[in-house]
Amino acid sequence: MKYLFLLFFFLFSICVSSQNKVLVIQQLNSKFTKEINENKRIKVWTKDGEKFYGRFTIKDSTSIIIEEKVVLLEDIIKMKKKSLFGTIANPIFIVYGSFAIIAGAATVGTGAWGALIGGSFIVAGIPMVLIPSISNNHPMQDWKYSIKIE
Repeated sequence: MKYLFLLFFFLFSICVSSQNKVLVIQQLNSKFTKEINENKRIKVWTKDGEKFYGRFTIKDSTSIIIEEKVVLLEDIIKMKKKSLFGTIANPIFIVYGSFAIIAGAATVGTGAWGALIGGSFIVAGIPMVLIPSISNNHPMQDWKYSIKIE
């Protein structure tokens, strides 16, 4: 039993100590960095006008593979990290925010209390539409992309 435990511990330690590849995004005007682990969902726009979306793997220190195509880091003009939750929830927030703006606009003209309630619907709806649309963008002019192998 003791030898079986040692064998299990040895095999587990080999798995834990394997190399970890990370895509590092560093903001140019500060020292803020984000690390995106391999096999996470990202959306990438290239200089050629192509758009790739999906899980990525790191090929070498200068390129990644996404949708079975090699993309050089120097060819990327914008990158957006896309989680599964964000992919599902963002359209829902945009739709509910749009309905809140429409309902607020419809009730603003109904009177004093209608203006107050309608205005609050509009104020609540605007961030629900704007934040999912503009969040998590990392354009090339503001961010530097690199790969770190641990």
